[in-house]
Amino acid sequence: MIIERIDLERLAYQEGIDALSTLQVGDSVFLSDFKKAQSLRSLSYYLVKTRNLSWKFTFRKMDQGWRVIRIT
Repeated sequence: MIIERIDLERLAYQEGIDALSTLQVGDSVFLSDFKKAQSLRSLSYYLVKTRNLSWKFTFRKMDQGWRVIRIT
């Protein structure tokens, strides 16, 4: 039996990158938890800077949570 140690922080980080990289212009991600929304927002800035992408995201407050929207 092989037991591997998994870094849960890195796993959550990778899921956020996967979610953001699949968004097309006009698509968005809705989050009801403010802490997770802020995390995804900062991850979107990091993704654009490190990958040298021409994408832009905006962060909007909605009735029941927050939305991260890809605008370009």
